Amino acid sequence: MGDRILEIVVLLMSHIRETRGNFENLEDLSDSLKSQGFTDNEISSAYSWILDQIQTESQLLSNISRSADSFRILSDVERQHFLPDAVGYLLQLKYLGLLTDGQMELIFERGLMIGPPPIDIEQIKMITGTVLFHDTGHPELIRHPAYFLNDEDGLIN
Repeated sequence: MGDRILEIVVLLMSHIRETRGNFENLEDLSDSLKSQGFTDNEISSAYSWILDQIQTESQLLSNISRSADSFRILSDVERQHFLPDAVGYLLQLKYLGLLTDGQMELIFERGLMIGPPPIDIEQIKMITGTVLFHDTGHPELIRHPAYFLNDEDGLIN
């Protein structure tokens, strides 16, 4: 479920970025998402997550209007370990303001730990959803908690 919700979040954030923060026509977007096979529950969870981020004054909306003030250069090991489409997906999420620099680093670290290369886009989506939803206080949206290590709360982190 988390991968599909993350996909909806990306689509919604792309729309919000394209309209420069204008939330009008989101109902039309919901109809479009339903026609693409997403359930009402998935769409509602994605909307709720975005609204929760806005209400908690997270960096989500401020990151939308900001241009990148830094960039990440992959090491030789990372370039061999991650397929270009997986890295491109992370860059898209960074551009949309969904990932912080720290979260990107964490995703790269987890990707290096999960197994032999290459890490493809589907694997990076699982890792990203796990990191993003856990960091923002929504672990119920995580589909693959196996990408975490134990933390002080007994949760997988």
